[in-house]
Amino acid sequence: MATAAAPKAGFLARLSPRERTLVMALVLTFFVMGTLVLFYLRAQTLRETDAAIDANKAALQAVYTRGAVYKDRLEAKKKREKNIPSEEIQFLTLIEAAQSGVEGLTVSDQEPIAPKTLEGNLIKRSFKFKLRSVTLEQAMKFLTSLESEPGRIILTEQLSIRSQDSREDRLNLDVVISTWEREPEEDLEDEEEEE
Repeated sequence: MATAAAPKAGFLARLSPRERTLVMALVLTFFVMGTLVLFYLRAQTLRETDAAIDANKAALQAVYTRGAVYKDRLEAKKKREKNIPSEEIQFLTLIEAAQSGVEGLTVSDQEPIAPKTLEGNLIKRSFKFKLRSVTLEQAMKFLTSLESEPGRIILTEQLSIRSQDSREDRLNLDVVISTWEREPEEDLEDEEEEE
């Protein structure tokens, strides 16, 4: 009866110290191996997800660089390029027309800047001039008239404003305006024939 009343000894209590160490090493090995397998499976899932993302990126890039969307964008670009005029702009005529709409404004030191050839068969033409002793309202009206030329994109590329005196509202302006034009089609054909 005395043995029945004694508490039952646990599994580890019946093992020798050497066996306990081996069981603990086995449990630890199982835990480490389980953790490594989980990390491996997680890494494999991440690789599959990355591969799916890369495939989607490649598909989107193909749509935007080779598909119907790309063709639509090319057509829209060609249409915009056709809207760029190919005839040379006459800055002096344009400035005279804008000057006639503003009273008391004189344009001086008018000088064209050498044209620059850009990519896509575009030529950038610039023109610089000076406005002396003008009010802010006159200058704004004049520049707005220049930039609103129908059929052209004309931008004020550089604008330097100086005041003659802090007590006066008169300004001195140095202005550079620019526009773009396409090279005429005949010139392009001649260049291709020479090559």
